Amino acid sequence: MTRSRKYLYNLPNSLKIKKLAREILDYELKIDNAKSENRNIKEEILTLETQLISLEVIENQHKIKKINERLDELSQNNLQNEKEITDLISHVSSLKSMADAEIMEGLSTLYNQAKSCIEKAQLSIFRHQKLAKEAQDGLTKSSNEEAQKYRDEWIRNVEKIIEDEENLKNCEKQLEAIKRVYTLEFG
Repeated sequence: MTRSRKYLYNLPNSLKIKKLAREILDYELKIDNAKSENRNIKEEILTLETQLISLEVIENQHKIKKINERLDELSQNNLQNEKEITDLISHVSSLKSMADAEIMEGLSTLYNQAKSCIEKAQLSIFRHQKLAKEAQDGLTKSSNEEAQKYRDEWIRNVEKIIEDEENLKNCEKQLEAIKRVYTLEFG
């Protein structure tokens, strides 16, 4: 059973990762086919060797020669198949390394975006806190005529602080999720 990796769809380079995954799957299917063919070849070799042992040397010289020729051919096919399997496994391994590098790059991009989001939210909070403080100070020092203006400004800035804090929480959650995924993928 494979684990769900839905987060891969959210990576900025998800198309490259999908392409690599399809390629890996194609090569793994080729490996399975080559291994199946190899099993068939080995079974046929075993059958021919059994026939060869059971034949009497004097009576069936012609048949023995044909069996030996077929055995040589099958042995060559078996060797070629083994080499193909080794090459395919090596290629799959390199594709998996490329996919891991792409995942790492995508996670790094998302991590940097989340860090940037946190920094922007923190700056925005500080800026709106300063504006709210200025409006509050203006409210306490103002006359009744200007009080409404400072009150409205103070309320707008407090609302923006609340929005910024929510944004900050979301960015921090995203950052923690990226860290969890990175740990899950790469230890």
